[in-house]
Amino acid sequence: MKTEISDMLGFLRENFGSLSANLVPLWHPLGFVSCVIDEVSSSHIARVHYWPEGERRVKNPDWPIHTHTYRLESLVLAGAVRDLQYRVQPGTEWCEYSVSYYSGGSEIVRTPNEVDTFAEVDELRRSGSRYEVPRGVYHQTLVPHEQSAVTLVLLTDHSSDAPKVLGSKLAERYPYDRISFDRERFWGAIKEALENQLTNAGRGRS
Repeated sequence: MKTEISDMLGFLRENFGSLSANLVPLWHPLGFVSCVIDEVSSSHIARVHYWPEGERRVKNPDWPIHTHTYRLESLVLAGAVRDLQYRVQPGTEWCEYSVSYYSGGSEIVRTPNEVDTFAEVDELRRSGSRYEVPRGVYHQTLVPHEQSAVTLVLLTDHSSDAPKVLGSKLAERYPYDRISFDRERFWGAIKEALENQLTNAGRGRS
């Protein structure tokens, strides 16, 4: 049976107490805070993403354009995110880096490939909206530093390919250690986003 993002929203609401008591959110290399809330290796991974107002912790160098090895579906729970998706072709604008993972972190390693990018999607996704990023498509998600946002993401249709990142031709590899984020602050923001969404949904039915 296919898992839907609405199923994961219900799962998050129904299990919020145990999730918030036991799961530790981590800074992601792209500058937001991430927490896996459900994972079935053969089916799906569900995560909550949080961009805290006035705070980011991006990898150095900050190269935000990347691919995923799965189909990503996102539901914006609070705030708004800018969704940019790109078409690429051989060129000289960017070098392609391959992502590998190790216990507690990840690193990107430069490949011989170079590409140019062309934005094919540039949309502001507001609270309550859903959108998709197909597997293997280069994209980035932007939230202004002075704003906050919360999204629920569902990752399905996995492949064994390595994800990619686009950057300039500098060093050969860059590690990134994923450190924890304040659990109370994270789950407080998620709880507020869920409550606001329920309130807005109730207004929509009235």
